[in-house]
Amino acid sequence: MLDEIKIGWKNYKIIKTNPKHNLIEGGNDCYGEIDYNKREIYLNDLLNDEEQNKATLIHEVLHGISDMYNFELSEDIVSRLGEALYIVLKDNSIKLTKDNRELIV
Repeated sequence: MLDEIKIGWKNYKIIKTNPKHNLIEGGNDCYGEIDYNKREIYLNDLLNDEEQNKATLIHEVLHGISDMYNFELSEDIVSRLGEALYIVLKDNSIKLTKDNRELIV
């Protein structure tokens, strides 16, 4: 998986969290989080599920695109669009690569 991703003119570092850094939103654990100010995307590695991390990365990238281009997408839209995009890529065996490395699916 990627170590960094560029969204618009911003480069975001991709960080898999360890058990000492739980991702919590609204009192609930979540799979990922994007910090627009630090330019970091956090993936919850406690699940030890690479497929979930790939889907979560797409979700967080959509948040980054929404922020960069002022789309103001709701969490519900980002969730549904992220899941749909991940499934289309996976079901059609579409692999995104960079320097012969698999990026997402």
